[in-house]
Parts: sequence; structure tokens; C-alpha cells
Amino acid sequence: MSAIVPTYSFAERDRRWSLANMLMEERGLDALLIYGDREGAFPAFYAPDAWFTNERPGSIVIVPKGEEPIVIVFLVTVIEDHIQAATTGHKSWIRSENIYAGKMGSNVVEIIEDRGLARCKFGVVGLEPYPPYYFDGVVPYNTWKGIVEDLPDARFEAVGNDFFARTAAKSAEEIAVLKWSAGVGEKMCASMRDATRPGVGEHEIYAAALGTAASNIGYCGQILLGSGPEFVGWGQPAWLYRPQLPRTIREGDVVLSEVFSSFGMLETQHQPAIAVGNVHSDFHDAAALARASYEAGVKALRVGAIFADVVEAMRAPMREQSCWQVHPLIHSLTPYTMIGAGERLADLSEMARYGKVLPIPSMGTDRVLEAGMVFALEPNCGIGRRMINLGGTVLVGENGGIELNSNSTRLMRV
Repeated sequence: MSAIVPTYSFAERDRRWSLANMLMEERGLDALLIYGDREGAFPAFYAPDAWFTNERPGSIVIVPKGEEPIVIVFLVTVIEDHIQAATTGHKSWIRSENIYAGKMGSNVVEIIEDRGLARCKFGVVGLEPYPPYYFDGVVPYNTWKGIVEDLPDARFEAVGNDFFARTAAKSAEEIAVLKWSAGVGEKMCASMRDATRPGVGEHEIYAAALGTAASNIGYCGQILLGSGPEFVGWGQPAWLYRPQLPRTIREGDVVLSEVFSSFGMLETQHQPAIAVGNVHSDFHDAAALARASYEAGVKALRVGAIFADVVEAMRAPMREQSCWQVHPLIHSLTPYTMIGAGERLADLSEMARYGKVLPIPSMGTDRVLEAGMVFALEPNCGIGRRMINLGGTVLVGENGGIELNSNSTRLMRV
């Protein structure tokens, strides 16, 4: 990691606002209406608003073509923080007269009317599916209902997919921020490995990672983690959402995790798998297949490739083996618009006892890859009831993927 903490310049601001104006020009729009999910959840799973503002997430942003963004924040505390930031020398992208408080449909309508935009054609970011969290869009029903009903002369069309397609390739300044995030994630994975030994609780491994993130100027809102001599689940530790005792690590366990490292609203993902002592041979076999899938994905992730071909390359090493996948093999990051699933997702006999189960489908498979796109490679392979997941964050490069981390891309051992 560089010793210099990366920041964004006004040139980066102008680049982003110019991309927005190009979108409006090409789509025949008068303005954009961008919905940002609330902060307080990692700090926001869906934050195109922060892309425009370089401020706290959780706002609604209105961008009239050729003009500066108008920002409607959720609480007055965000305005207070904007005032405070000015005293530290921070130069905000958003002028104070363009910031309002009160993130509800009626207030958005009033601001649009006051700004003379009530008859505009708006492109809306927030209406389209955004897996894996928002399959029906992000904007709350009452917010959207109020805007549409109270602006009868305005026109609205969804442009989220187009917007994210235009912003998926990262600038040099954004890549510097991603590299910082990846460096934090690399250290988090190392701290988890160092904390893992028989007799340690899962919560102690979790705590080591969180402390490492904070001490290295990074952020982590959650970690997926599980352990055992067999393991078929994938998600947050159960003791985060129901009251129970965290599991104690034993000889022969494998600790599986997904680490979300974030800095400046750009996230990297890391997939540490840690073998504790002598583990079952199925784990080693699964790790070898997952590693082969990872290497194939890195090789295929090059400029001009079709995303479907990358997915196929990652599937190939596992196709002839008796293994299944617990989740997709690869997906894009910031934004989540391309997903490549395995061919035997959640292929467990117990699944037959459940109701209709709709898996996450592959998405965006026809996209042509551009330099600077960001992907989480997370090849996972289950053999029977023993599963390995490994991988990390990779940029699309001219001749193949550019890996931003390494220690979680192979089975770790303690």
C-alpha cells in the first residue's frame, strides 16, 4: 500500500458530471433523478448518489442537463457535516445552496417545481433490478408514487443500466482508491489467518479482521464467515442475526469467509479459506479446482472479451468433476451488473424439501469488457458436504486480469 492516502480531484468530479451529461444528451433527457440507498448498511449497498457528490451516501440527486447537481439528503445532520467539513479544508463538490434536507417524495416534488423542472423528461437511476439485494429496484414505493402522481407533466424513464454501463470502467483516480481498499483487504485476510487456531472462537477471527480494517484506514461493514469439518452454508455468522454461541475452531476445520473491504465507497472483495491442521482430502481437491477456475478467470478477463466467455472459462475446470457451487463464480463490482453463475448451484439433496427456489441467474453475459472494469472472482467448489471458496478482486487488463490481492486466492493453512 502507498503511504499517501488517495483522494479525488475536481478533475474527477468534472469527468463524472461530463459522463452524466453525455448520457442525457444521447438519451434525449432534460435531467437525471438518482436514488441512493440509506447509509448505515455497509455504508450503502446502492450508492450512485455518492458518485455524483463525493459525500455521505443516502441522498436523492437531481442533475439538470448542463447544471450542477441538486442534492436532497435524508437528515439535517448531513448538512451539519457539510458545514464541519469546510472547516477542515475539504473542498466539496456540491455548493451549499444546492443541498436540501428531507428525503421524501413530497419534498422532491417541491424542489423540482421550485427549480422549474416540473415538465422535464427525467432519466431515473434506481428503478431497475440490482441483484443480489434489489431484484425489483431500490426506490421505495411511497417515494416513487408521490413523485409520479404529483408531477403529471413530467416524464420518467429508467436509465440505471445505461448509467452503470458508462461508469463501470474506473478512472486512474478510482483505481488508486480501489488499490488502497485491496491493500486493506489483504491485511484483513492475513490477520484472520494469524488469529485462526484450535480453541479460538469464530468471533475472535471476525474481530481481528474488523480491527485491521479500521487501523489501516479502511471500512468493513460485514464479513461472511463459517467453519467446520463440513460446511455448505454461506452468509454472515449466525450469531450476528440470532442469539447463539459462536463456534469454536477445532483441528481439521476449514474456516471460510468473504471479506468486504471498502475505502471511499469503492469496495474490494476477498475470499480467504483457511485449513486448520490436517483437513479432509475433499477440501484439498475442491481447493485445486477452485484455484484452476480462478486462474482461468484471470487469464480470460481481458479487454475486448465477452463476459460470457469469462464465465465459461471459470466453469470449465469443474464441469467434469462431481462438484457444486454455493454462489456465483464471478461478478462485477461497483456496480453489481454482471454475474456469472456456476452450472450446479446449491446442488444438495436437501434442497428437494424446500419450496420453489429461484437461483441468482447469470446477468450481463453479452457485455464486452473494458479496461478498468472491476470484478470479484470467487470460484467455489463443493464436493459432497465439503466446500472451498477462494479468490479476490481483479481489474480488466489489456492482456488479462490485473490482480489486486493474492493471499486469499489460494488455500491458506495454519
